[in-house]
Amino acid sequence: MAFLWIANALALVFGAGLGARALFDPKWASRFVRLRPDEQAGGFAEFRATYGGVFFAMHVAALVLTLRYLLAGGYLVGVVATGAAAVLAAGWAGSSGGRALAILLDGVDTKFNRQSAAVEAAMALAIAAPWIGWYFARA
Repeated sequence: MAFLWIANALALVFGAGLGARALFDPKWASRFVRLRPDEQAGGFAEFRATYGGVFFAMHVAALVLTLRYLLAGGYLVGVVATGAAAVLAAGWAGSSGGRALAILLDGVDTKFNRQSAAVEAAMALAIAAPWIGWYFARA
């Protein structure tokens, strides 16, 4: 089970890193997601807020719970950390599923979209690893 928690923590650090980079470098975030800010003032604010602040804060919050559980234990903290992981993993899985749907229905079968869908699916699995491990350990 420790390996699953470590995979979870590493994926959360990666997600927080993406958020931190977008928070402080919205031009990078714009290029990373292949979108441009609109002409209105504050276009980069959306990249800082959504791809930066939301990504960073959600992943750090889940990481704090994971690290608290890994370092100090505690059944309740483990349950909460596992729940936080499940929610974030669902978001990553939804992103991967949406991209796969776009590939199938919108005809955008590009190398970028295939790689992005794979990375998003891997993030979902890595973040959900403790939850998946818990589920199968009960069986």
